[in-house]
Amino acid sequence: SALPLLDDVVVNNVASTAASASDAVNVMAASSSMLLSETEAWVQPLSLVLGPTLNFFSFAMLCRIVLSWYPAANVNEFPFLIVVWPTEPLLRLVRGSVPPAFGVDITPVVWLGLFTFVNEIFLGQQGLLTMKMKYGI
Repeated sequence: SALPLLDDVVVNNVASTAASASDAVNVMAASSSMLLSETEAWVQPLSLVLGPTLNFFSFAMLCRIVLSWYPAANVNEFPFLIVVWPTEPLLRLVRGSVPPAFGVDITPVVWLGLFTFVNEIFLGQQGLLTMKMKYGI
């Protein structure tokens, strides 16, 4: 006779656990919808354009760093031209200001650091645009 009582306790505990789990899901859904705040119309499109642009230029500068290891490579040919064409104007701006270190042009490293920094400041986990979209700050 103790066995049926134990079964009732187990069934009741399972039912109450399922109810509290669904309540927890509802509370989490409500709280996550509260995190996304109303914000200006320019913030999300800017982040959608800025993110891929900064990532492309970071990758292009990384390719330029690797390309600098091969001075005999003809940068005017097709595969290298894809990386050289968009990055050369930026590198030309800084080459006069940043002297070569040990005979190596470090301007792609400077730009890679700058693009990574800007990406983290604006679009990182606690970036300005990210916080603006989440909390409306």
